[in-house]
Amino acid sequence: MNHQKKKIILLALSPDRIPRDGLEKLKKAGEGREIFAATDKRKIESISDYIEIGIGEIPFSLISKMPNLKWVQLWMAGADHLQLYPEVKAHPFILTSASGMHGHQLTEHIFSLLLAWGRSLKKAIAAQKRHEWLQIKAPELPVLWGKTMLILGYGTIGEATALAAVAFGMNVIGIRRHVPAALQAKNEKIRIESPVKILHLLPEADVVVNILPLTPETRNSFGRREFEAMKSSAVYINVGRGATTDEGAMIKALKEGFISGALLDVTETEPLPPDSPLWDMENVIITGHYAGLREGYDDMALEIALDNLGRYIRGEPLRNLVDKNAGY
Repeated sequence: MNHQKKKIILLALSPDRIPRDGLEKLKKAGEGREIFAATDKRKIESISDYIEIGIGEIPFSLISKMPNLKWVQLWMAGADHLQLYPEVKAHPFILTSASGMHGHQLTEHIFSLLLAWGRSLKKAIAAQKRHEWLQIKAPELPVLWGKTMLILGYGTIGEATALAAVAFGMNVIGIRRHVPAALQAKNEKIRIESPVKILHLLPEADVVVNILPLTPETRNSFGRREFEAMKSSAVYINVGRGATTDEGAMIKALKEGFISGALLDVTETEPLPPDSPLWDMENVIITGHYAGLREGYDDMALEIALDNLGRYIRGEPLRNLVDKNAGY
């Protein structure tokens, strides 16, 4: 294999993650570029001088060793790991993500958690294991109709979640930095507000959904002040990034009754350490950071990569550009 004569497209995915005919499709779309599939860092380093394009779960720690890298297409929506590698942010390559393919599954996961909470399914499953016919009193079963959901990080996923919330009869407040007029006018039950108003908006919310990306600005941004501003009956959901929440402040809020519960797909440290008090708290439901996954995920990510590869070769603007300094 003569790497010096060919530019390489690195596909950094394990074999079981590569869709059927995926290598052939990339080879056909790559216009003569060599496709090199590998996840082993030593193998990747052996060809690092010749990598023009990286697709998949590219090790950020190796990017600074790829002098001819022009573009990386991530297999996921988030690029927060980039914050750990300042030398990579300075590397002059284009970064794109798989954003736009997570709305359906994340919305379903959010409402799976919320409905499990409201309908006491955690207690029911535990009772089933004990062969016990669970008796739940009516006041313990809140309904979503007429409640207010506040969404932190109101982008495409937040909008999909908001529309589902409206279908359940909820009112929605979306928090985002920029508020386009067209977005504001989409639904009378959805209003978009600036982050500077959050402490005034939190007392209105019965459900707070965190979908924030992890950036230097959002790290630990939801903490003691925010939890104390919430209703004592409100529930906190995090499906974004665990480190956007001050976990110590959340645990205190749960213990002291500032909020009624937390529904978490993400935590500050993952996997969640065995000695974390969150495991044993009755008012917490935990899933293992799989809210963004779904059947056919790899096929959908490949389609985004192929579309962007065509755009790259034709010299057209790429989809899902990531600001490497901002991290999203």
